[in-house]
Amino acid sequence: AGETLAFVRALVAGQVFADPSTAGLMRERWIPIGYPLQYGLGMMRFRVNRLIAPGRRPVTLVGHSGASGSWAFHCPEHDVFLAGTVDQLGARGLPFRLMARALRIDTR
Repeated sequence: AGETLAFVRALVAGQVFADPSTAGLMRERWIPIGYPLQYGLGMMRFRVNRLIAPGRRPVTLVGHSGASGSWAFHCPEHDVFLAGTVDQLGARGLPFRLMARALRIDTR
């Protein structure tokens, strides 16, 4: 998780590619892939809005989750980086619930 966090921090800071302007390309085009997820150039955007968490301020998580329950995301509103794994193929939604819980957002 530590190495994954280091990578996501560098990616968000524009330090991964030789041309720092390419970091913004990953967030320029978002295609809906099933509410509330969007996908764009290798990155996912998960919006936790008032519909999902009534009474809470909306937040955005930008990053990616893997097929085995791993994830690495950045929440720009709080400048928080989240990474981890549940190591379960059948738990694709669990990382999103765990991240929301870590940010103290009730998604029930």
